[in-house]
Amino acid sequence: MTPDTDLDPESESESESEPKSKQLHSSLCAQRNALLSNITYNFFLLHTLLFLSLTDDITYTTPNEPLLLQQLLTANAANNWSLNPHCAPYPRAEDLHIEQQYYQHTLGGNVNYYLYAAYYDRRLAIINTPSITILAMMSSMAGPFASAYCQVWYEADAEPNIVPMQQQTVMWYKEWSTEAGQLYPVLLSCQLPNNPRSSRVPELVSLVFDDRCARPTNALRVVYEAPQRKRVRRFAVCVKDLNFPHVEMSQRWIEWLEMLRLLGAERVTAYDLGGESLLPQTRRTLQHYVTQDGLLRLRPHRLLHKMPTPTLNRLGKSLNEVLCYVDCFYRHIYEFDYVGIFDVDEVIMPLGELHNWTVLLQQLERDSNQVLEDPPYEENCEARASYCFRNIYFPNDWPVDERVSSAFHMLQHVQRVAEHSDHNSYVKCLHSTHFVQSVHNHFPFSWQGSCGPYHVPVELGQLQHYRKFENRTMDRISDRTSVRDDNIWRFKDKLILNVLAKQRELDRS
Repeated sequence: MTPDTDLDPESESESESEPKSKQLHSSLCAQRNALLSNITYNFFLLHTLLFLSLTDDITYTTPNEPLLLQQLLTANAANNWSLNPHCAPYPRAEDLHIEQQYYQHTLGGNVNYYLYAAYYDRRLAIINTPSITILAMMSSMAGPFASAYCQVWYEADAEPNIVPMQQQTVMWYKEWSTEAGQLYPVLLSCQLPNNPRSSRVPELVSLVFDDRCARPTNALRVVYEAPQRKRVRRFAVCVKDLNFPHVEMSQRWIEWLEMLRLLGAERVTAYDLGGESLLPQTRRTLQHYVTQDGLLRLRPHRLLHKMPTPTLNRLGKSLNEVLCYVDCFYRHIYEFDYVGIFDVDEVIMPLGELHNWTVLLQQLERDSNQVLEDPPYEENCEARASYCFRNIYFPNDWPVDERVSSAFHMLQHVQRVAEHSDHNSYVKCLHSTHFVQSVHNHFPFSWQGSCGPYHVPVELGQLQHYRKFENRTMDRISDRTSVRDDNIWRFKDKLILNVLAKQRELDRS
């Protein structure tokens, strides 16, 4: 994929040869020093600047959203905007309760909400649109829940629209497990009113509870990544927060990203925890894919301090992953037709004569309206929310094919267990951006305007999962005998060429 022009180093003048991340860092450090000399400095902005000074070796292709929010609130602070002198004043930066850089805390009744992002949704298949959807973490799934309102601000308008929250969707089932002190992912939706503003995209939204006129203690810039494509872009991939502090992952990442590119992925988005979450060489490799290649986007991310770290608590890890996946999905709903959600040790592999996701989906879109007995499907489906692929393990600790270099993990590992996981266990999906409203790690959580997910027959495609053989993950598989499955070798020559070319680029950089 052709990189964005503002990421192409050859398009910059000699005077701009310093990396943009360094320029931004230098500028922000100067602002920080000026603020420190002022006794009344703004704590919110200082927090942002200090954070960036600790991450000056990281280049992101995404905007610094906390800083942009601060600048927006500061620019409009003197306007004294409100619905009326006693109702819904414009949010103030000093009233925000920031948690872990990217979350804003607000209290609704007895429930704590940690607001993460807000998205503009105008998709035709979704009812009650246009709307604003707010992604958050919440402290209770049980309620009771207070009534809530969105105070919606449009650019340069002196008064907000105030609309009631229509829907709260918790993206977790109690039956899966709950624990005291955990936070659960939730989507909060507010339909925008049908008035002259309805054709405009809001700039800012605040969520208030009980009193629609309350002074807000939160403010989120509304995300709307409008379509920029001149042609159809079919597939994006979302990856959770990256946490490999002790394992060098460069070679695995290169092979995986180049395999996804061959299959049809045009963008991969991952969430970067910064600090020591990645080893230096792994980070250097990912930076190359961000700044020089353009396939990868890294979004800076932080876990809430109230959430256990992923290495300590499996439930907390899973809950945080849902937040990343939903955010990534909504940021791609206008530019891509499908979003895949899986990990760096997984690949959705088309089989037989199907050699990429495009031809695979063309066949699935034709065939998925048929009625099958196991599992049962709705009849006369013109569209599906998602296409989900059954998991098959290629254990890391099983014998490898030594005719292939150890630099190619997936190409070496062509022994798998004989039996696929069932269609309720460990599936991963390609989700339609036209119909899906919320996603989980393994399947769509809610959708509108289509039938539910389609479970792809294993003759057409499978989720190839390269991980250590563990009883915990194999407990639902009865036949664990070894079977050779080298379908990935259909791509072997091209994949090796592309990986070696990428390694040469990295050596020169």
